[in-house]
Amino acid sequence: MTDMRNMLFKNAFTILLFFAVITGSVVGSDSVKVYTQKAAVALKNSNYRQALENYAHVLRLDSTNMEAIRNSGVAYSSLGNQNEARKCYLRALALDPKSAKTANSLGVIYSGEGNSREAIKYFQQAVTLDSSNALNLTNLGQEYARAGQISKALPALRRAAMLSPDHPVIAYHLGNCFASSGNLDSAEYYFSLSLESGGKTPELFYHLGTVKNMLGKSDEAEPFFKKGLALNPEHISMLQSLGLIYFSTGRYMEAIEQFSRAIKIDSVYYPAWMGLGASYSLSQMVPQADSILFHLMAVDSAMGFQMLDIISQEQIKRNKARREASQKQNPEQ
Repeated sequence: MTDMRNMLFKNAFTILLFFAVITGSVVGSDSVKVYTQKAAVALKNSNYRQALENYAHVLRLDSTNMEAIRNSGVAYSSLGNQNEARKCYLRALALDPKSAKTANSLGVIYSGEGNSREAIKYFQQAVTLDSSNALNLTNLGQEYARAGQISKALPALRRAAMLSPDHPVIAYHLGNCFASSGNLDSAEYYFSLSLESGGKTPELFYHLGTVKNMLGKSDEAEPFFKKGLALNPEHISMLQSLGLIYFSTGRYMEAIEQFSRAIKIDSVYYPAWMGLGASYSLSQMVPQADSILFHLMAVDSAMGFQMLDIISQEQIKRNKARREASQKQNPEQ
């Protein structure tokens, strides 16, 4: 009788243990779902710290949960903690080596750190795993271009453009590649295509204006510089470029305004100082021009002489224009 009771007790304990394990597993599974949902909402709402807290709960219950590991990387990256983000992505890629998305994310981390070698490695891995993804190809092409490998950048970006022909970012990077290689006509085409496709960044307006200016189309370049400055009034290179267009077309007071704005932003931006001094001189504002000349000479005499050379070249151009205009009016002279 005692043996029978012991057997029944043992069987009952085993059954209870079995149900406890099953119940614990179900509760754990439910908890993972709850924490995952909470984390996803927090991530969507840009509440990255709350997302990380919820993903941490998920990983305590399921240490190989890919969604939690990857999205923790996204949250860390958004918070500016790229070291932790990289750890998450490396861990995710170790668990799933065929994840093109994770490889691309690692490439983005290394690219942001200026490590083109590692960035290219992971972008190339992402492209190998998913060759029909325009984002992967664009990132690879952009990184090749950043590393100065234009011959490798162009094929990747062209493939991306075939997959997504109306994407303004792809067209913009193609424009940059052609501009870097000196193919200005193609650069103008792709920058214009980027604009037509919806691109409206200050950098796009700046690069399109710069290419048009280099092609001798300063009248077309001017509106793009103005549009870019409307978006970013402190873009020094754009202020300088617009100032130079005004200067080259004899609108010295307008040039003075642009060069002065550039100097207010960066007091040691000497190209603007030279442009400002030359504009003052040609506007017959001698004291102001002399003051700038003395300032440049004190910093570096080469810049002072360069300013004088700019003035001299502009005076020669003006005198030539006057002679040509006079000859047209009096052809017999």
